[in-house]
Amino acid sequence: MGVILFGQREQMARQGLKNVNFDAFDGAVGFVNVNNSHWKFVYLHALTTQIFVVDPANNQPDMEDSMDAAQKFRTYFRTRFNKLGKKDWLNIKWKPSRINHTVQKDSTSCGVFVMQMAKETIEKFPDIPEQFNIDPKRSNIARLRKEMAQEIIVSSDSKDNYCSFCGLWTLSTMEQRSKDIVWVQCEKCMRWYHAGCMGIKNEDLPDKDTSWLCDLCKK
Repeated sequence: MGVILFGQREQMARQGLKNVNFDAFDGAVGFVNVNNSHWKFVYLHALTTQIFVVDPANNQPDMEDSMDAAQKFRTYFRTRFNKLGKKDWLNIKWKPSRINHTVQKDSTSCGVFVMQMAKETIEKFPDIPEQFNIDPKRSNIARLRKEMAQEIIVSSDSKDNYCSFCGLWTLSTMEQRSKDIVWVQCEKCMRWYHAGCMGIKNEDLPDKDTSWLCDLCKK
C-alpha cells in the first residue's frame, strides 16, 4: 500500500505481485503508514469499483485521499500490465468514496482504529459499512487492544512451525524435521532455527550432548 500510494513508479513496478490474480478477489483491505507515525485504512471494493482511504484522526481529508488513491491504483495496474502483461483489475476505473467515522482523541490509537475498521469491513462484506462508530474513549481503546491481542494469539500458529530467524514454515515433528531441513534448537529459549540461517555447516552441527545457544541468548 505504501509503495503504491507514496512510492516512485520504479518502486511500483517492482511490486508487480506476478503470482496474484486480482480477478479472483472481490476486494482488498490494507493499511498505509504516513510519515512513519500515523496509520490510515485503505479499502478497495472491486464489486462496486469504489476505493476508500480512511483517516482515523480526521474526516476532512478522506475524500481527497481517496481521489489520490484511485489515480495511484489505476497507475499501478497499468504499470503492472506494461511490465508483466497482467490484465486483472486493469480496466477498473476506481471511484473515490468515503465512509463516515468517529475520530481518535489521542495520538496513539490510530492502529487500533484501522484494525477495527478492517474487522468491521470484512464482517460487513459484501456490503459496505455505512459508518465506523468506534468509541475513542481511553477505556474502550484499551479494551479493543486487549481483545485484538487475544484474538491474534489464539489465531496464531505455534512458533515450533517456523524458523525463528527467517520465519519460513516447515514441517513440525522431529521425524519430519530430520528428513527435510536441518534444524537446531536453542537450549535457553527453546526456539527452533534452520541451521543454515544460523550459519552452521553440517560438519559443525552440535551433537545431542552439546548445548547450543542462539545469538540472542548468547547476548
